[in-house]
Amino acid sequence: MKKNIVITAGPTNERIDAVMKITNMSTGALGAVIADTLLSHSQYYNAIDTIYYISPKMAYKPRSTSGKIEFITVDSTDDLLNALRELFATTKIDIIIHSSAVGDYAGKYVVRAEDLIDEIYDAIQNAPDKAALTPDALMKIFENPRAVCNDETKISSYEPHLMTMLKLTPKVISQIKKMAPDVTLVGFKLLEGVSKEELFDVANRLREKNHADFIVANDLAKIGGGKHWAMILSENGIITECNTKQEIADSLAKLLF
Repeated sequence: MKKNIVITAGPTNERIDAVMKITNMSTGALGAVIADTLLSHSQYYNAIDTIYYISPKMAYKPRSTSGKIEFITVDSTDDLLNALRELFATTKIDIIIHSSAVGDYAGKYVVRAEDLIDEIYDAIQNAPDKAALTPDALMKIFENPRAVCNDETKISSYEPHLMTMLKLTPKVISQIKKMAPDVTLVGFKLLEGVSKEELFDVANRLREKNHADFIVANDLAKIGGGKHWAMILSENGIITECNTKQEIADSLAKLLF
């Protein structure tokens, strides 16, 4: 039976206001190379039904013109999760290669520092019981201040003390096996400037926690200039080490088919 594959790629973009976003430096290039590799070799191509390629608009896209690839455009982490939920609900997905660099944080609100200070000052001045002004009580103001800016429009470019409160985004990889328990999951972990042992330990914990079948563990310090070092690990330990995006794509293709 031919396989349906999901590849997520590129960054997520989290809106601060109508024009500003929080994003990261991911380009989606590795996801594009993986998709092109699967579609350019007959032993993989003939075993594939559809590749659902999920990425933001500006991320790299596969060069393949095959009719076996379907593009799904997303922007935020929530968009990505919703796209996956819809796919898993309507289509039997066999493999997901989750190379998307999902941002850790999204904007919760934007506020002028002056307004936030005024609100905290008023709370202190008007508190009937000064002892009640605990750190937890003040934190509630920080969590939900009254005078937040309207993020549905463009915030003024002339505010000298604009502050953004961030919130954690959902961990997409942690949701995948919950949505599709039988899918073969390839996850990715990126650290920078760590030892091989530390990278392995962190990546292996990610694999165990999220029931991933494989993890591609990268070190940002070893990416650039045409090089992309990574190791691929499974429950049996390190399977292989790669030095370029193409080697990563070739290794994953052999493992998955």
